[in-house]
Amino acid sequence: MDEKISIIVLIYRVEKYLKQCIDSILNQTYQNLEIILVDDGSDDLCGEICDQYAQMDGRIKVIHKENGGIDSARKAGIQAATGIYVGYVDGDDWIEPTMYERLIKIAKDNDVEIVESGVIDSYGDVYEYRKPYFEEGCYKGAKFDEIAPYVIYSGSFFYFGIQTYLVTKLFKRDKFVQFQMLEDYSDNITDDPLVTFPAILSLRSIFITHECFYHYRVRNDSAKHSVRTDIPEKLKMVYENDQPRFIGCKSDDCVNRQLSYLYMYLLLAKAIYVFDDNKDDLYLRPYGGLQKNRKIIVYGAGVVGINLMSYIRQAEGNVIFWADKNYRNLDEKLQVGNPDDILSLEFDYIVIGILSEKAVNSAKRQLEDMGIPKEKIRWIDSNYISDPEKLLMEARYNDEYLFRHKNIL
Repeated sequence: MDEKISIIVLIYRVEKYLKQCIDSILNQTYQNLEIILVDDGSDDLCGEICDQYAQMDGRIKVIHKENGGIDSARKAGIQAATGIYVGYVDGDDWIEPTMYERLIKIAKDNDVEIVESGVIDSYGDVYEYRKPYFEEGCYKGAKFDEIAPYVIYSGSFFYFGIQTYLVTKLFKRDKFVQFQMLEDYSDNITDDPLVTFPAILSLRSIFITHECFYHYRVRNDSAKHSVRTDIPEKLKMVYENDQPRFIGCKSDDCVNRQLSYLYMYLLLAKAIYVFDDNKDDLYLRPYGGLQKNRKIIVYGAGVVGINLMSYIRQAEGNVIFWADKNYRNLDEKLQVGNPDDILSLEFDYIVIGILSEKAVNSAKRQLEDMGIPKEKIRWIDSNYISDPEKLLMEARYNDEYLFRHKNIL
């Protein structure tokens, strides 16, 4: 167990959390580590904290660079890495002490290029464990071929067969570096999936464990929760340049179809306005179309719910309440309330701002048990879920269709 692991830490404006992050790496039970702290032009005290830790522990390297975003920082980190294996940690998160001891043991025992583990969503002192979709085990050769058509889209809306995150994985560096160095067109929109999935589908050698080691700090002020207006333009550029990334895949992997689900998911989550016509009296077409003068309750205050709320307000929709079962753990500034309070309100529709089918079904059951009629509960039309092309072909931005110029399926 003497192989060195390079751990690349992405750091930008996280001085409040950075010491906990670095300490969790230094306290790993596996000690043969190269810790590369990439200060991506952070304008707070992160750079000083990095330098202080480098003086304390010789395993730490610090890279100070101009701000260039997540992909740029990861490229800088992996170019400086010398370990046999490589892993990633974000500067506002932290990891369990045994993470890399377990992952490298699994990698060596099973002779695989990649190890996948679960994630712990951490809301303060409240933890929710998310395990990988596929069963635990080693997937190589014919066994990998069985899961390949479901690696990106599992078949259950919307669950990735293998999570997009780089941070929950351990990679054999010499095989993985080529995928990290692919050009990024997304400006941090698809930087994880369009590195992770080409690597997995090309290397075809992965072990999946349901053990969870990585604490993802759920922050309402993080970039993932911000509303962006450039999503369609960036996603179109990614779409037009995606094929060379998957050159090593097999035709039976159904990559184009899987990617179509990924693109639909990203647009529904972050740019649902591309499916509407501003000249129309109806909006939220994927939800069956709503009239703008109706009283709306939005259920869900994650990334999808935040973007949905922003769009409804821009579309002059009449939102009277915003609910989420985790309302106690959310920023008070969001003004998200208890779903139980819905019963005291008069409304026309409840729009569910969640894209995980399992979570949506749970929300529907809760609402129906409260006595809310099914016809008042709106979610994505099932016709689009079974055939994403129907929806993607209607996506427009600046009076131009985003996807019609290429056969995506």
